[in-house]
Amino acid sequence: MEWAQESGDDVMAAYVLFRKSNQATAQRNAQKAVSLARAAQRSVGATRRIRALAAQQEAQGHALMGNPRFAEAKFDEAHELAAVPDDSHADEALDLAYCTPTYIEMQRANCLIDFGDPRTAVGMFEAELRSLPPIYRNDQGVYLSRLARAYAVSGEPEQAAAAAGRALSIAIDTESARTMSELSAAGKALQRWHAIPEVAMFTGRLTLMSTANPLDR
Repeated sequence: MEWAQESGDDVMAAYVLFRKSNQATAQRNAQKAVSLARAAQRSVGATRRIRALAAQQEAQGHALMGNPRFAEAKFDEAHELAAVPDDSHADEALDLAYCTPTYIEMQRANCLIDFGDPRTAVGMFEAELRSLPPIYRNDQGVYLSRLARAYAVSGEPEQAAAAAGRALSIAIDTESARTMSELSAAGKALQRWHAIPEVAMFTGRLTLMSTANPLDR
């Protein structure tokens, strides 16, 4: 942030604010996530894609606060921004090509699990996984992990264990700490069905992976 300010790079300053909001969300600091996301959206250097990313980050902050109405409104705003091509090229160096309407909807789907609508989340994750190019292995692992949690919250432990098992195989191949974090949440959602063979098999693999080869990336 200091380097961006010193060099007058307003686009980078706006991007850093968005990323700081992202970190606050990961730390479950909802108020900080919302305030930083709003600052990113107000920033003079915020391109359309940065505003879209910051808007969905604000939505996640509202979701952490348990406020679905505000969250849905910001997801809608982010989706609208992401759907319009940004021809300014001001943020090309940041590689924000992933900021698409589909990406926004995947973030919304994850929040829908906690909003009490896991079945809709299941449908959204399944649809994205069918169209996701194989090259995006890390994203596939993350979405499968979230799909597993959605299935678990929906009361479908066998389907959850199957999705989680596929995600764990990807995490082992890619050494993705992000996927492992999502799998940990899926594992917690599956705890009540620990006696089901498919769940027990996944839980055993997850425990073995976590203790024998902890991921640090």
